[in-house]
Amino acid sequence: MNASAARLAVAALLLVPLAGPTHAEPGQWSFGAGYAPIIGLRTEFSGFGNFQNPFPVPAPAPGTNYIYTNGSVQVDSSGNAGGLTQFWSYNNAAQYDPAGFAGAGAINFSTISGGVSGAGSVVDNNVAAAAGFEMHGYLDLGRVAFLPKIGDREITWGLRTGLQYARVTNSNYGGQVAGVGTITDSFNLNGVLPPAAPYVGTFVGPGPLLGDTPSRTTGTTTATISGNRQLDVSLYVSTFGTYLALPVTKKLDVMLEGGGVLAIASGSYNYESTVTVPGVGTQVSHGGKNSTRLLPGVFSSVGLAWHLTDQFSLQTSVRYQFMRQFSLMANGSHANLSFDSALVLSIGAMYRF
Repeated sequence: MNASAARLAVAALLLVPLAGPTHAEPGQWSFGAGYAPIIGLRTEFSGFGNFQNPFPVPAPAPGTNYIYTNGSVQVDSSGNAGGLTQFWSYNNAAQYDPAGFAGAGAINFSTISGGVSGAGSVVDNNVAAAAGFEMHGYLDLGRVAFLPKIGDREITWGLRTGLQYARVTNSNYGGQVAGVGTITDSFNLNGVLPPAAPYVGTFVGPGPLLGDTPSRTTGTTTATISGNRQLDVSLYVSTFGTYLALPVTKKLDVMLEGGGVLAIASGSYNYESTVTVPGVGTQVSHGGKNSTRLLPGVFSSVGLAWHLTDQFSLQTSVRYQFMRQFSLMANGSHANLSFDSALVLSIGAMYRF
């Protein structure tokens, strides 16, 4: 059942008292309690992957300092006279490209073009609140005059109210990936054979000279995101509306109910996330948030009431219970609990007095 259909059902039930004369029977109260888990909840965690670039580099220009993941090219004591510097270093032999710059040779350096911000999103459409309990009460306002009897029994209507408690706990450990831009800068050796790696030049030299303005290419790599996300929410749900009792047999009624919902949601969201960028490093971020909010909504349900005696009955129902989304944000990461497809499966006992 979608939200529009639920609202139509609720409106129809709320209009029952206006549809025609009734014969109320004051004092016809019923009270019940039972198990009421919620299924069909949806959680979404997003924005938990963050990685700050530890080696940002400026745009290519002469007389500039560059720090990379695998070395550096910086301004030396001469101020890079002639566009050359002796103040450079590199980490491994694979960075040497003898064919670079038309055979003049090159040293290649790498870094990432930016960081990872707000990456990662996981959705779970099958979350349940197994810890659910509710109490509810009915006031029988008598028969619905404009509806015919079913067999020898009248169709009746009345008011309904309820109070439900449910707890939602959802943990997620799913891994994610994120695209990261890369930069490769090539510096001209001008025919000079580089020292064996690893090599570290000095500010004052002497040492082999390297061109100080790079030729830049860009690409992409993949960052991996791991960690855990935990959402824990307690729901205190009040319902209020009307009902129709349609007799099927002497002891069995079909119950149609609908009305409004007002819930208090009190919850916490905590996460810890590890982001690894190949060749750059690993960074850990975390956050936590607690909040309490009001969630309005509507409900409609269909159920069965089996009357064991004039006073005692057993009741079961399926209730569509739509409420506003509950959202928490911790250090830029979001956790959302959605009730768009939430169903309450209720089973309990009733006492009439």
